[in-house]
Amino acid sequence: MVGVIALVVAGCSSAETADGPVVEGSGTARPGSDLAAEDGSTEVEGPEPRLVVADADSGRIEVLDLATEGTLASFEFDEASRITTINGRYVIATGAHQAHVVDPGSWTIDHGDHSHSYVKDPVAIGTLDGDEPAHVIAGDRKVAVFFDGTGTVDVVDFDSLSKGESAIATTFDADPHHGIAVPLSDHFVVSTGGTEEGLPDGLELRDGAGELVRALDVQCPEMHGEAVFSNYFLVACRDGVLKVDAAQNFSTTIWPYPTPGKRAWAFEQAPKGALVASSTERGVLVLDSRSGEWVRANTADESLASGVSRDGKTVFSVQADGTFRTFDAATGAELSSTPVLDGRNDVVPAIVVGGTRAYVSDPAAKTVTEIDYRDGGRVARTFDFDFSPASIAVVGA
Repeated sequence: MVGVIALVVAGCSSAETADGPVVEGSGTARPGSDLAAEDGSTEVEGPEPRLVVADADSGRIEVLDLATEGTLASFEFDEASRITTINGRYVIATGAHQAHVVDPGSWTIDHGDHSHSYVKDPVAIGTLDGDEPAHVIAGDRKVAVFFDGTGTVDVVDFDSLSKGESAIATTFDADPHHGIAVPLSDHFVVSTGGTEEGLPDGLELRDGAGELVRALDVQCPEMHGEAVFSNYFLVACRDGVLKVDAAQNFSTTIWPYPTPGKRAWAFEQAPKGALVASSTERGVLVLDSRSGEWVRANTADESLASGVSRDGKTVFSVQADGTFRTFDAATGAELSSTPVLDGRNDVVPAIVVGGTRAYVSDPAAKTVTEIDYRDGGRVARTFDFDFSPASIAVVGA
């Protein structure tokens, strides 16, 4: 494992893509391909997604090939129970004192009217050290890790990796608190006003080096939960959702919740589109981040985890009664209900989406269930583990 940041080359290959500038590599491209393959990779006929699973207790990370169901790699970290997916390609696994960057080795690049898919061996890329890394936020071809214990923000520039250059870590300081730093349009929006006991309630704008530009004239009490888009982001507050729009000089808009007192604490979003979903005590809230319009998918009991389909048409929820439910994102109408959880413990289940399948972890039963949500919520497969899957991710779909 390399220290602080020394990351291997990552990213795409030649020419310009929707994800930004990239460089040519010396991997194995398919015959006649119009895109080179990065070093060590092989271009394949179509997406070959991989499931990444983190142990709730040990810090173990496993990477599974979803086609063969075989384990491709297993990483043993001192701590790493939470996984954040970056650009559908990388994962960052965090614990109390470290953030581990892993390339599970499968990704797909949109290239105009077609796409290119690649695989390579999974690899542990590097480690960021610090006290209480919590929110890991990607945007603007960067990923920012906020260390709550020190208020330090470490930023990894993935454009540098895609160009084959040495990795760049930009570091700047805020006040210690359970905070966020959002990379957005060559700036960072950073939370303020939080304490060790209380959540932040304000935001400030910083430049690309982390230097203060100005405070944003807005209050967001009990700030927690964010979703980042190309030139704006959302953050959940006690009384509503705040939108910060970089295209409008980082202007702010607050949309009240449709039901007062029923707030969002976290957001899930599709790879494309503008919808976000949030679990609540009585179902799922769905917000169109362009218009500010809400849709409620109401249920009789609590939603433990939520998700959004790749096309943004379907919303998912794992309920406290152990069912996986699907809803029409436009109307909130329930479409299907499938039993998925065999037991309960202190680690809540998670939902991730890979292509046309959803994956639900059951930490108590030590399983991950694959669901074909387009086929009435049909259970397609169940993966068994010898540990509790606390956090999961799918890459390369």
